[in-house]
Amino acid sequence: MTRGSLCKVAFVWSDHFEEFDNGRNHPVRQGRFRAVRDYIVSQGFYEHDNVSEMSPEPLPESLLERVHTQEYITRIRRISATGEGDVDIDTPGYRGIYETALWTCGGTISGVKAILRGEIDHFISPTGGFHHAFPDRGGGFCVFNDIAAAVRLLQDRGIKRVAIVDLDVHHGNGTQSYFLESPDVLHISLHEDPEWTYPHSGRVEESGTGKGSGLSVNVPLPMDSGDDVFLYSFREIVPPILDFFRPQFLILVPGFDTHYLDPLAHLVTTTRTTRETTLMLHDQAHKHCDGRLGVVSGGGYDRQALSWGVATVLSVLSGIPYSAPPESPPIQDDSETWELARRTVRAVRARVFSQLGL
Repeated sequence: MTRGSLCKVAFVWSDHFEEFDNGRNHPVRQGRFRAVRDYIVSQGFYEHDNVSEMSPEPLPESLLERVHTQEYITRIRRISATGEGDVDIDTPGYRGIYETALWTCGGTISGVKAILRGEIDHFISPTGGFHHAFPDRGGGFCVFNDIAAAVRLLQDRGIKRVAIVDLDVHHGNGTQSYFLESPDVLHISLHEDPEWTYPHSGRVEESGTGKGSGLSVNVPLPMDSGDDVFLYSFREIVPPILDFFRPQFLILVPGFDTHYLDPLAHLVTTTRTTRETTLMLHDQAHKHCDGRLGVVSGGGYDRQALSWGVATVLSVLSGIPYSAPPESPPIQDDSETWELARRTVRAVRARVFSQLGL
């Protein structure tokens, strides 16, 4: 697939994605994923030949066992069987949680496999992006880490260099932990300043160790950052490092919870940020990866903003026109926000670019 032609894009969907029960007051409630699917159907995406719906399979247990400890897997199975206990303080346990987690992670793995088989160029899943799950624990609404599992699968299939670009408002601490020493996995995370937001990690100094030095890239953004500050920070850091690393597969977490309507953080972007970052990464995927790009939703806790964001990504990847309804952030980037952002960009470039020899 070359740039300029229509890409084949799959939207990953299964009713199993909705088989969870976090409780009525939890930010992730039933109907969240179905609302996204209903919205893209209503916008006519399925009326185009290059967009299809793909049914996933659950995450294979053999792959699960390569990214999580047996003790942790056993614990989740016990919670799932009894309905007693929680994964973490913010991640409730319930009957069937083990099976549901396999399905929601399986959407990512199934999409990756379809790309590798040449059936599609890109996929987007309304779930996945469980970047707070560590090998031995979960949290932050995440049980198993589908991104780490996808990387292991890609490595098994001969993909030597994988890039993860995580634009979720919360730092991808779990995913980062898997690859701090890896020379073959680039992990870039733009997120809200950890001083203000869970999981309170993702500082510039967390830049990898040993052979992975410089390949864990953290860009903490000041509170109240909007489109202009976010896009400035992205352009200054992400494309140059991707051009250096030359990935063979690109995984994107678009950051739908940076939207000003999202209730769980303090950034004030619109779908303009989603559109422009996706455009740049789509271009990078065709430049370096033969188009191989997988998108997992990650966060996004306002259903309208989440639906607009997924539709925007689908529009960019498929070439089908779509624009979100008018958006009006409550504030704009001010001089203090700009100064803090520029200071962070200088710090990232000084540290990471030096480590990489750029």
